[in-house]
Amino acid sequence: SALFVTGASIMASAPVPTPGKVMTYKDWTVGCDNGLSCQAVALKPDGPWDDGLSVVVTRKAGLQAQPIVEISGFPAKLGRFRLLVDGKVTETGSLQTGAESITLKDATAVKVARALAKGTSLQLVDASGAKYGAASLSGVAAALRYVDSVQGRAGSKGAVIALGARKAAAKKAMIPIFEVRKIAPSDVLPDASALVALSEGSPCAQERFGSTQDTAYSLGNGPGGAQSLVMLNCGAGAYNFSSGIYVGQRNAAGKWTFEPAKFDYGATGFSADSKIPLLVNADWDAATQTIGSYSKGRGLGDCGSSESWVWDGTMFRLTEATVMGECRGSVDWIPVWRAEVKLLPR
Repeated sequence: SALFVTGASIMASAPVPTPGKVMTYKDWTVGCDNGLSCQAVALKPDGPWDDGLSVVVTRKAGLQAQPIVEISGFPAKLGRFRLLVDGKVTETGSLQTGAESITLKDATAVKVARALAKGTSLQLVDASGAKYGAASLSGVAAALRYVDSVQGRAGSKGAVIALGARKAAAKKAMIPIFEVRKIAPSDVLPDASALVALSEGSPCAQERFGSTQDTAYSLGNGPGGAQSLVMLNCGAGAYNFSSGIYVGQRNAAGKWTFEPAKFDYGATGFSADSKIPLLVNADWDAATQTIGSYSKGRGLGDCGSSESWVWDGTMFRLTEATVMGECRGSVDWIPVWRAEVKLLPR
């Protein structure tokens, strides 16, 4: 995998992240990340969801990787179970008391995935035939075919749907590795008056109302002295809270200056023309040097996107992204980007 070592000259050549696409086929949505790890997810019907099962098919890249089928969303008192595709038993098994999901792997998962692709509906029943939930299979064949294609398995014996005679081959995945020096945090942070001055001159000034809270965190020492991360209150909705993201630099005289933080991808908040980076429901994790964002499409949290970026000393680099574009009851958001981070000692 590509090694992008930090140091301005080398890092500048690191490619801009290109998260994978997410596709929707009828009642299924599917996507893959840059490491060619793929996930297909059943969407709930457009009506009441009471008996809607959560069905997720994942498959990692590589010749050895087999699909995994995971089914959840049923009461935890299910013992013996049967999976029916269009009324025909496809798989049976038993769950330990209190188990909340059925996980099928290897040859069993391949068999079940192929059965799902030939059917129109999946039902979960117990030993007596009592129904424990259902899911639509409309679109699952196209979703799994998409996975075969992205992973380079189409037309080979290693495919789930797009089977062919050629020998199984799989594409090589590129996962960036960021080598990042650990921050030595200090308690030198901008005082309230510096933050007030920043907020009054910021594009966020018009969005602030009610009691606003701004937060500052140490980014250790930069080339010119103490550095800090500032999250400025930039407006809030019912379940999304926006922050303008700045990096502060303190000079020898103790005066702070602030610049909009640099991100290698995203951080545009709700519009591409935001004058400053905006993150939704942002949080900072000092231990991993990452800032996270979690934007809900609606209060239920069944759609939206989430991202994480690591601070490399000069900017924030995307390390993780997930997406669920369909607001249809699925809480299994699809990973579309990942990078590996190696924190080097100070």
